[in-house]
Amino acid sequence: MESNNPATFVVLGAIALGLVTALVAMVRSLIVICLPNEMVVISGRRRTLEDGRAVGYRVLHGGRTMRIPVIEKVSRIDLRTIPIEVVVKNAYSKGGIPLIVQGIANVKVCAREPVSYNAVERLLDKPFDEIMQIAKDTLEGNLRGVLATLTPEEVNEDRLKFAQRLIEEADEDLHKLGLELDTLKIQNVTDEVKYLDSIGRQKTAEILKIARIAEAQRTSEAEQTEASSRQAAQVAKIEAD
Repeated sequence: MESNNPATFVVLGAIALGLVTALVAMVRSLIVICLPNEMVVISGRRRTLEDGRAVGYRVLHGGRTMRIPVIEKVSRIDLRTIPIEVVVKNAYSKGGIPLIVQGIANVKVCAREPVSYNAVERLLDKPFDEIMQIAKDTLEGNLRGVLATLTPEEVNEDRLKFAQRLIEEADEDLHKLGLELDTLKIQNVTDEVKYLDSIGRQKTAEILKIARIAEAQRTSEAEQTEASSRQAAQVAKIEAD
């Protein structure tokens, strides 16, 4: 019996170590950690939001929480910025001139309440590429709507104002989808009928005309000043004689 005691202690120690390891692993599996660049959705239990709506999930943005095994499921939504190339062709501006507009936008899933609830209900478990396509289609639709209210001159001359109008128009629609617009820049505005080119040539001609008139006026003033100086010198000489 005494010779078996050490082996018994070893077995008991191994069992205890296994139980502790299993317990630690189980506890770790119940802890949900949310990284700063993601949003965690824990679904399975109903809760009431501040606006009175009852939903079957809770949202975590950063930090950690515990989940109930079997009952609750954990899903994650990526909050990384999505760069989107926005291109609209044959978009009619105010006055009926079709324009081609190219721009770049940075969009991401919004983690701020209550917009984040829209993201959970509309974008949860959707592939990243599908979310990007949804944002792209929404922005291009808003771009056509804004173009219809502006003349080609307004679009081409003040692109910052045009981009700001587009941001204001798109924000509401993107928030309904659970998205938000970080930045938007209009890179190029052209048209197939060369309307903007003709406007540019006309303005260039006007600028050159104004420059020639100004140069002629300065030349005339210089000549008049020189003639007046010569006349004054002759009068002074006559008076001296």
